[in-house]
Amino acid sequence: MILDEYDKCLERGSKTAFCRAVGITEGTIRLWAGQREAGELRSRAKEGTEDHRLREGDKRLLKQVLKENEILKAKLARSEAAVDILGKASALLDAMAKSAAATDPELKDPEPQRPDWLTPESGKTSL
Repeated sequence: MILDEYDKCLERGSKTAFCRAVGITEGTIRLWAGQREAGELRSRAKEGTEDHRLREGDKRLLKQVLKENEILKAKLARSEAAVDILGKASALLDAMAKSAAATDPELKDPEPQRPDWLTPESGKTSL
């Protein structure tokens, strides 16, 4: 295919010389190259074989899927960070609760006593 041969021209001036030798203009080559990139041009040399290049619609879909993938990766990273933080906070609260239980003084229940007004005072006689 002419475009394949044109792409092989790497030295300075070789592409122009190739176009002259084949008898076409560089504008025609650029047009064909654009059509090839857009998936509109198929090679006759490869008749019967499938064209594996992406069409414009496929390129747009691929860009959209890649963008979605990046967004989902960012959401996943944020979610994993949140889970990590919640796990650390839970462990901290658990440790604080255990520490508080270990250091709290034990309060004894008061012994039952008679109220002062029921206790007889010494030196007074009852009627």
